[in-house]
Amino acid sequence: MQRNNYWLGLCLWLGALFFTPSYASGIPDFAMIKQQHQSSDFQLLDRQGRLLQLQRVNWQRRQGSWLGIEQVSPALVRLLLHAEDRRFYDHGGVDWYAVAGTAWSSLWGQRLRGTSTLSMQLVDLLGLGSGRTVGQRSWSAKWDQARWAQQLESEWTKAQILEAYLNLVPFRGELVGVDAMSKVMWQKQAFALTFPEAALAVAMLPSPNAPLTQLQQRSCILWRGIEPQADCAAHNWYNQRAILRLARPAWGNPNDAPHWAFYLSQHVSAQNSLQTSVDQVLQRQAQAIIQHHLVDLVKANANDAALVVLDNQSGQVIAYIGSSSYSRAAQFDHVQAKRQAGSTLKPFLYQLAIDQRRITAASLLADTAAQFSTPYGLYVPQNYDEQFMGWVSARVALAGSINIPAVRLLGQVGVDEFQAYLQKLGFDLPYSADYYGLGLALGGVEVSLWQLTNAYRSLANLGAYSAICLSLACDDAPQPIAGRAASWITQQMLSDNTARAVTFGLDSALNTPFWTAVKTGTSKDMRDNWTVGFSQRYTVGVWVGNTDGSAMHNVSGVSGAAPIWHDMMRFLHQDQSSFAPPVVEGVVCQPVQFVNHVEATRQECFVQGTERAEVVLQDTTVTASRILSPLNQAIYALDPEIPPTQQQIVIKAQVTQGTTVKWRIDNEIVSDQPEFNWLPRPGKHNIELLHQHTLQPLDSIHIEIRG
Repeated sequence: MQRNNYWLGLCLWLGALFFTPSYASGIPDFAMIKQQHQSSDFQLLDRQGRLLQLQRVNWQRRQGSWLGIEQVSPALVRLLLHAEDRRFYDHGGVDWYAVAGTAWSSLWGQRLRGTSTLSMQLVDLLGLGSGRTVGQRSWSAKWDQARWAQQLESEWTKAQILEAYLNLVPFRGELVGVDAMSKVMWQKQAFALTFPEAALAVAMLPSPNAPLTQLQQRSCILWRGIEPQADCAAHNWYNQRAILRLARPAWGNPNDAPHWAFYLSQHVSAQNSLQTSVDQVLQRQAQAIIQHHLVDLVKANANDAALVVLDNQSGQVIAYIGSSSYSRAAQFDHVQAKRQAGSTLKPFLYQLAIDQRRITAASLLADTAAQFSTPYGLYVPQNYDEQFMGWVSARVALAGSINIPAVRLLGQVGVDEFQAYLQKLGFDLPYSADYYGLGLALGGVEVSLWQLTNAYRSLANLGAYSAICLSLACDDAPQPIAGRAASWITQQMLSDNTARAVTFGLDSALNTPFWTAVKTGTSKDMRDNWTVGFSQRYTVGVWVGNTDGSAMHNVSGVSGAAPIWHDMMRFLHQDQSSFAPPVVEGVVCQPVQFVNHVEATRQECFVQGTERAEVVLQDTTVTASRILSPLNQAIYALDPEIPPTQQQIVIKAQVTQGTTVKWRIDNEIVSDQPEFNWLPRPGKHNIELLHQHTLQPLDSIHIEIRG
């Protein structure tokens, strides 16, 4: 009875094929199917169009690129047709010989053979027709599938049908399509698959997740159907290894920029691929340089490093290394991680002070023991070597990265103003100025290498800032946020190898055979080590440290990150020069002589209007001059019921004998007397005691008046 029902159903199916009118055209265009195909990997290309990185974005399936039929191994095509559709090139969508054979087998109670052609299977893969229900496909669904297959054959070529099938068919687990299957399981291109490899792939098609033993048996039968003398046993171990590779990365991923690819996938909208500004050759060279230097640095417990190279003019990213192979967390991106800045923020403080005409590059600053009163207690900064140099010029203080003068300078500029300027440079400083305090001068804030490198790029661009460009074409024009004259002078100070020799020597890793400006930084307890600098064309930032924040052993800026920075700069400029930028408008350069001070006469540059031919240190005890009243960080409240003239504040200083002074409040000269009464107004105020002739700051305080 069961045999007769099957025969009856088969006859009805044949009748439907002959007499059912054809459907209105609903077959999708082949070119559209190919165009809509999306890889599960985001392809990142370098600036020359070379594959830089594959980044997994679809975790529902693993699907590679769409391959043309000519890109698929002939062995795979031959075995596929042999196993699934031997008369593929002779039928029009339905294999009538297979249908007749199935009917005959049904009459005699023999094992039934499948009748679905590749075209009929492709109908299901394309989502056409009613599809398969739970269990056996219904006769109506079979009729539907057959009719769609016939129409598909009338609109697509055989080559297109075969190509689409190979790109859409699931193989095993999450693998879909021949490209993903060959690159994951066999770690090779699809055109290179051999007969035994192709046999295992085809053996998966009827039951993709069948046990390995069953796949081994079926693949052996298929292989011997083409090559009768095939030694299946010798290939069983290779089949087992192929199955175990299902969780491995696909072959062909150069893995040159994993952190850059991930960052872009989070910030840039793209389909299957994106061409980026990173250069593959430079990226690989950067990795090699880092690995070379970390071989020695790991002995000092420095296991990680990160590097960024930016094009000064466009802001494009030329190289992006997020971590090293020595990293204890290789997936962690140290370019975006926040770390203590160390001394790397000092150039922006000096740039701002010069721009405000508070100091010049020749101004003498005191490098002596100091303590500062803060709302949280006394702040006692120290130099890196715990020594003091006495009086030093601003040029030497910045180039030599001397701490105490920077803290004193921040007291003059004001934490509020410096914080606001750093925010314009792209740094995240969300808390109040009181939170950061004078420690901001020495990098008492967490920044990322991404932010820091771009801030230095603004200095390279003479005070003009723009965000980093994430594509090959950027329209953002840099906006001026600091004076060109002050920025140019700061560049010159950072490029002065003689000025920094007092700390680093003349032959350090900061010295290059072409023009560069550079600064190092080391955070508290040697946890983070920075070197950031620029040439005429590029800005390079380097970080060295450990992912877990553990301290390095006696690694300073010049011995940790600087050698990596130096070698990267040398490679960038192996075929191109770098010249110092020409003097900009608003800068005056002339000889300056130091009197009663050890620094030799030199050519110095000034913001126009601040130039001087002589800098005189009149009294070596001038640091004894200080503000007595009011107290630093004092808060006063005005009483609306008392006349303002009765609420004046006494401004008083202790002045060294023979010294004359001036007072400056909020950048305005207000008196030349050691003591006077000041009519307060609501707000925060910066009060400075200046030397009358040199206008050199002797002391400064901050107070707040509340109305």
